[in-house]
Amino acid sequence: MSSGRAPFAALDDILSQTRHLLISFDGPICSLFTTTAAARVADSLHEVLAQDDVRVPSAIEQTGSWLEILSYAASISSGQAARIESELTAMESAAVTTAAPTPYVHDVLTACHDSARPVAIISNHSAAAVRAYLIRHDLDGQIRLTVARTGPDADALKPWPNLIELAVTGLGTQSQDCVLVGGSVTDIQTAHEAGVNSIGYARTPRDVDDLAEAGAGAIIVSMADLALRLRAHASG
Repeated sequence: MSSGRAPFAALDDILSQTRHLLISFDGPICSLFTTTAAARVADSLHEVLAQDDVRVPSAIEQTGSWLEILSYAASISSGQAARIESELTAMESAAVTTAAPTPYVHDVLTACHDSARPVAIISNHSAAAVRAYLIRHDLDGQIRLTVARTGPDADALKPWPNLIELAVTGLGTQSQDCVLVGGSVTDIQTAHEAGVNSIGYARTPRDVDDLAEAGAGAIIVSMADLALRLRAHASG
């Protein structure tokens, strides 16, 4: 039985309150690493630890998460964290040349520009790699602010709210006037922690379920839907 709500009602409710868009880089903008590439990144970081004769617990030895490896390196020493972060940045920068834009992301950014909504990019990836990607795909001119990793401090990254808080401050606005468009459960959790609305970008049916369970305020399955509804709320 129909709920009587229009298909994009939740999205429209959020966008009617939104003056600024915060967009997570990984997923809504592009996928910097494929699943295979992400595994290679983790393997490379494990090799750095091995070369430095660092003994790691089995959980870290088996993880495929570069963020977990960086966090562990930071627990050893600032120097070890810096070495891991440097290797990670080099791999991210190399991946920029093969990463492709998420379909319709250009339309979203154009719709934001046309509806006078400044955009900030949020990312756990290195600021250097994010900026290089935006320039490579002619997206940098449509981005007001980029807030991304600038060092080995893993505690400054998502799921901690620091990046979102820096973006809100940098845009000169308030959290209630912003929405985070994110493609992961972590994005949604971080949005809640920072007090901003959230729109989940789901690439698979499993993503829809996971993002809904995480509490996304609205869910889209194509960035084209976001561009469409931004234009419908052009007055911001």
